[in-house]
Amino acid sequence: MESTPSSVMGWQDISSAHRERLFKTLSEQQTGDSDWDQVFALMRQGQRAAEQADLGDLADQFAAGQHLVIDELKKGGRFYEWELQFMQLGMATGALSLVYDRIAAHYRLLGAFLDEMRRNLLAPVVIMLALIVGMPATSFALGEISLYAALGNFLLALLPGIVLVCVVPLSLMAYRSGWVPDGLKGLVFRLPGIGRLLARYQTFHFLSHLNLCIAAGFTLPQALKHAARRMPGTPMKARFLGVHHAVEGGDKLSTALQNSKILDGVAVPGLASTATALDAQIALTKAVYEDCVAQAEFWSGALPWLLLALAPYVVLINAVSL
Repeated sequence: MESTPSSVMGWQDISSAHRERLFKTLSEQQTGDSDWDQVFALMRQGQRAAEQADLGDLADQFAAGQHLVIDELKKGGRFYEWELQFMQLGMATGALSLVYDRIAAHYRLLGAFLDEMRRNLLAPVVIMLALIVGMPATSFALGEISLYAALGNFLLALLPGIVLVCVVPLSLMAYRSGWVPDGLKGLVFRLPGIGRLLARYQTFHFLSHLNLCIAAGFTLPQALKHAARRMPGTPMKARFLGVHHAVEGGDKLSTALQNSKILDGVAVPGLASTATALDAQIALTKAVYEDCVAQAEFWSGALPWLLLALAPYVVLINAVSL
């Protein structure tokens, strides 16, 4: 869930297309002498070596280097808090370019989802306009109401649509800009259908974090802790931390995931007998991602038809005037 970015970020900067271009550019710059992946990989190696040698102060100094970079990025005002958390994980694992790619993919998917919703909105809008215009026009043509009454019914029927056209985009902008309190943001995860999609998408990012941490050489408890801590502050974060605490307490990862219910409804893929734990982790992440895509395709087509819920209101105001 996105938290408040700096006030220097403008309206154009929070568009999905702009954010995708930004992170694609950052990923493309991760080459040659400017490859920060190598820098932070070395920092992580130094931190890990210091921890193993029980040199706490030195380990803290290595870790502080990442925080200094994040603090400077915050001052620039170009990044959301959740983006910075993802980037910090990329620094800690030496896989910053992979994180840039994943954030760019997020905005690409979000843009595609919103574009598909707009395309699917055409038919419901045409149907509602036919009702809004057709019912008072028909009543006037039959002499059942006056012209003023017909115009009044038309304006009253049009009012909810005008409110939606203004409120929905502004609400989305406020949500993404961080103007909506976290408590209200959490309520989105309780919405039927959409809440489940958002929770599944958060799980995909958590598992992706976990893959990066394991590939970087973290122990499983450490990987789970860092993967969960770098997630946005949604209601799902407590469940991810719960998985970490369960494994740290001695549970198997499979048991902890099952008890957390974050994978309920996911078709877990079958694996060959020679598959490694990392193979299983990657296959599970892919299955969660595919479930996210399937849910997004469904809701991008279904949500626009909720506009027809206004039809009884249109019928009622026209019936009352007869």
